[in-house]
Amino acid sequence: MRRLPIAAAGVALALGLTGCAGAPTYSAETASSLQHGVLSVATAANGKDYAGALTQLAAIQKRNDAALKAGTIAADRHDAIAKSIAVVQADLTALKDAAERARLQQQLDQLQQQQQQQKQEHPQPHQPPDKKDKGKGGDGG
Repeated sequence: MRRLPIAAAGVALALGLTGCAGAPTYSAETASSLQHGVLSVATAANGKDYAGALTQLAAIQKRNDAALKAGTIAADRHDAIAKSIAVVQADLTALKDAAERARLQQQLDQLQQQQQQQKQEHPQPHQPPDKKDKGKGGDGG
């Protein structure tokens, strides 16, 4: 369904993690930790577990922030990763919302079908519309 945006989001996040030519801007341990997080996000998103993917993404952000505080990542690399995380978060949130809307619509459709089946299985006897008792007064004389 939305495989392309998920793939694009994964690529955006991965690009944020890749180093530029030249001196590394983060430690190998930091890079490995963040890359494992990206794999977790991609796996959850591929399984349409958007809430899980968002949780994993939040964990990556925490690791990214912690690495900055610990001095194991350069500020510019931290910022690039944070921007990538924001892009992926927006995509995953949109996918999660769309999936929730689709789930609710499916439930509504099922309820309507059940209601139609009940009407067909147990039809109400036809009742004429209520007519006012005109001219049939109780004490009219």
